[in-house]
Amino acid sequence: MGILILLVLLALETGFLAWSATSKETHGKEKSVVRIILAGLFGLLLFTGALEWSFRYGPLALLLGIQSIASVIALLREKQDPLIPKKNTLGYVVRVLLIVVALLPAVLFPQYEQPKTTGDYSVQTTKYTWADPDRKDAFSETGEVRSLTVEFWFPQDGAATYPLVVFSHGAFGFSGSNYSTFAELASNGYVVASIGHTHHAFYTMSTDGKLTIADSDFIAKAGEINEAVGPESKEVVYNTTREWMTLRTDDIAFTIDTILSASGSNGAELPFSLIDREKIGLMGHSLGGAASAQTGRERSDIDAVIVLDGTMLGEEISLENSAVILNEIPYPVPLLNVYAEDHYTAAIEADGDAYDNFAASRNALCAYETVFLGAGHLNFTDLPLFSPMLAAMLGVGTIDERYCIETTNQVVLEFFNSFLKDAPAPNIKSEY
Repeated sequence: MGILILLVLLALETGFLAWSATSKETHGKEKSVVRIILAGLFGLLLFTGALEWSFRYGPLALLLGIQSIASVIALLREKQDPLIPKKNTLGYVVRVLLIVVALLPAVLFPQYEQPKTTGDYSVQTTKYTWADPDRKDAFSETGEVRSLTVEFWFPQDGAATYPLVVFSHGAFGFSGSNYSTFAELASNGYVVASIGHTHHAFYTMSTDGKLTIADSDFIAKAGEINEAVGPESKEVVYNTTREWMTLRTDDIAFTIDTILSASGSNGAELPFSLIDREKIGLMGHSLGGAASAQTGRERSDIDAVIVLDGTMLGEEISLENSAVILNEIPYPVPLLNVYAEDHYTAAIEADGDAYDNFAASRNALCAYETVFLGAGHLNFTDLPLFSPMLAAMLGVGTIDERYCIETTNQVVLEFFNSFLKDAPAPNIKSEY
C-alpha cells in the first residue's frame, strides 16, 4: 500500500509539473483543490480501516495536513501567482523529496496481517526494566550497572499457572523480533519473557523511555567475525564469542532469577502470579539460541531448550592448535535445533559430524532436529513480514515467509507442550 500511495503522489506531482510547463500557468487553484481532496481521501482510508493507523503513516499524515492547510489559505487568497519555470521545477523537486521521506516508513514497513493465534487465551503484554547490581555494564563509559528491559506476553484472563519461556534475540535483533511466536505461545497458556540485550540489540527502550542502540564496537566485531577465515582467525573468533556468550548467559540467568523472585512473593502481580516455577523453557534466535542452549547446560531448573538457526557456541570448551574442543558431557535437557537450509548445508560441508550442534544433538539425552528447506537466517523471525525489503537485504531464503514463521511457531508450541506440559512426544519432521 505504501508503494502504491507513493507512486500515485509522485504521478500527480509529475503531472502538475508537465501541465504547468505546457500551459505556461501555475494552476495553483487546481493544485490546491487536489491536495485538499488527497488529505480527505487519506482520512477516509484511515476511518474505513483500509489503512491501519500506525507509525507508518504519521509522516504522511503530517505532510498532507500541512499541504491541505496551505492549500486552503491559497484558495482564500484568490491570487494566481505567475509561472516562474525555475521556481516551479525547484518546488517540484522539494515536494517529491518530502513525499519520498514521508512514505519511507510505509514502504520499508508495509502494513501486514499478523499471524493468527491458535490458542484460547487473549494475550496481554507488559514490560519491565531491571538493573543488575552485581554487574557493571561493559559498554558503559560511566561505570553504570547492567540494565535490561524484558517484555512479557501472557494469558490475559489466566486463572491458573503456566510454564515460563524465556527468549533471547539474535545479534542486532530486538525483544519483539518474534512477536508472533510469543503471542502464539501466550494464547496457548505460556508466560513468555523476551529479553532486550542492551547494546547487543538493534535498540532497547526502557520503561522510563531511555533509548539505547546497538554498540558500534559490537557491530564492528560482528562484521569481523563474519568475515574471518583461516586457522589464524580461530583464536580471535573463539575469544570474542566467549565474551558475547558470557554477557548473554549472565543476562538470561539474571532475568530468570528476577522473574522467579517476583513470582515467589505473596501477592505477586501479573504476569508473575501466573508462572509455574517448576516449568521453564528457553529459546533464542542465532546468538540468542546459542546463549539459551548454554544456559540449559548451566542451570538445573531448565526443562527444554530451542535453538532457532544458531550455532551452539557454548559447546566449544577450549581451543587447541587452532581446533575447538567440544563438550563431551551429554546435553542434559530436551533440545530442539531448527535450521535454515543454507546453515545446515554449510555446517555439513565445513565440519560434518564435528559441527557444534550436530555433536550436541548426537550426545544429548533427548534431541530433535529439523531443517526448513529454502529458508534463510531471518525467516525464523517476524522481520520478513514486518519489513520484506530489509529482510531481503539482511538474509532470507526462497521459502514463503508466512508459511515459515507460522510453521516454526507450531513446531515450537508442540515441542514445549511435550516437555513443559507433559503432552505426547512431539511429531517434528526432519524437513519442512
